[in-house]
Amino acid sequence: MQKLLSRVESTNRKYGLFNNGDRILVALSGGPDSVALFHLLYFLAPKYDLTLAAAHVDHRLRRFSDRDCKFCRMLCRAHGIKFHSKKVDVAVLAKRMHVGIEQAGRQARYNYFSKLSDKYGYTKIATGHTTDDAVETFLLNLARGADMGGLGGIHHKRENVIRPILGISKTEILNFLKEFGISYMVDESNIEDTYNRNIIRNKLIPVLKKIIPGALKNISKASEKIREGFDIIDDIVDKLYQRYVLEESNTKIVLDLRKIKKYNEGLINWIFLRAYSRLTGDYSRPESEKIERAVNLKRRGSFIQFKGEILVSNHAGKLILGRPHGRFRRINIIIGETIRLGKTGLMIKAEKSNEVNLLEIKNNKDESRAYFDFDKVGGLAVRCLKKGDRFRPLGMKGSKKVVDYLNEKGLPRIFKSSIPIVISDGEIVWIAGFGIADNYKVTGQTRNVLKLELLYGP
Repeated sequence: MQKLLSRVESTNRKYGLFNNGDRILVALSGGPDSVALFHLLYFLAPKYDLTLAAAHVDHRLRRFSDRDCKFCRMLCRAHGIKFHSKKVDVAVLAKRMHVGIEQAGRQARYNYFSKLSDKYGYTKIATGHTTDDAVETFLLNLARGADMGGLGGIHHKRENVIRPILGISKTEILNFLKEFGISYMVDESNIEDTYNRNIIRNKLIPVLKKIIPGALKNISKASEKIREGFDIIDDIVDKLYQRYVLEESNTKIVLDLRKIKKYNEGLINWIFLRAYSRLTGDYSRPESEKIERAVNLKRRGSFIQFKGEILVSNHAGKLILGRPHGRFRRINIIIGETIRLGKTGLMIKAEKSNEVNLLEIKNNKDESRAYFDFDKVGGLAVRCLKKGDRFRPLGMKGSKKVVDYLNEKGLPRIFKSSIPIVISDGEIVWIAGFGIADNYKVTGQTRNVLKLELLYGP
């Protein structure tokens, strides 16, 4: 055990995975990798003053998945570790999100872990990815034609997610568990060639090992070198993205395509990927061919659809990434609550405050957040766009058709019908994500502020 503990500590020193006093949430599936991670962190906890907890997500994809959850619960109980669990019908989620089973499951897990971290103050989320997982990801991405970001594979640390055993092989994990008589659960679906990753794991990797005994270690090292190069370029891309993003909210990102076009195609693609990952919150990468088609859209109003209901459109030299959410019925807005707009995934949060910070409101660049003079509004509701809708844009004396206003904002036709329109006693107050009505703005005479936020959550 000391050998693996030393490896984890060495990885921690190199990548800064956890600090003394961290509260770590272990992603515990019950399989050998996550169980080994659980035990290794458990033995390191006293030395680093770590507080451990574990979380298990039942994807409801297998007949005996309840058994895994019970195993994880008993393991945590035996070690005095707080345990969280949740059931998610991943098959239904994948269908609703228009993505594959694996991606839907991954998103469900990380969403749950993130919520637990916010609620209980966990500072890190630890997952049991091994060297084998890194190699599988590399080969899978290579076959899909990924760029350096995809070939860089799995990161040891990304934000608050850490992978302490990423440098340890599956064979070493199994030997460790066997040597110390540690039980774990076996996922029967891993031996079935149902998913692409399983085919790589069960058929391709054994052949590579036979041809070159050190294949896994070599591929893992190559992936790490690529990742180091990617990190350097990633810093450059981040600066370019900040320079050429025109609008950014949690439902829409607009890039200045004309200015971006002066760079070579590789950098253009990476700037697009930065926008895509920020909008979706997902670091999985679309197919390279689809990215190239998106950044080379020429006809005004043309668009391409990506997974997760993301549409990319070219409008007057602007590349727009957003979600057309479909129409919904009129809904009353309640101050102090967050309402869901049907099945669109959109939500509107309403808050009242008697603190008026004119500088903060003036400098607000997030179009998904808007401020109003609370005492000027009446009964609030939200609905979809109607034919003939007019309002008075901020800074204008007269009114304007909403459709014309959205045209000027560069919004493609396909997005317009699903834009939430907030009304006060029948009069338009806010075109959510695009602009407020002048007659409801906050002024020096405002005593109470109404803050509305347009949010997105699957």
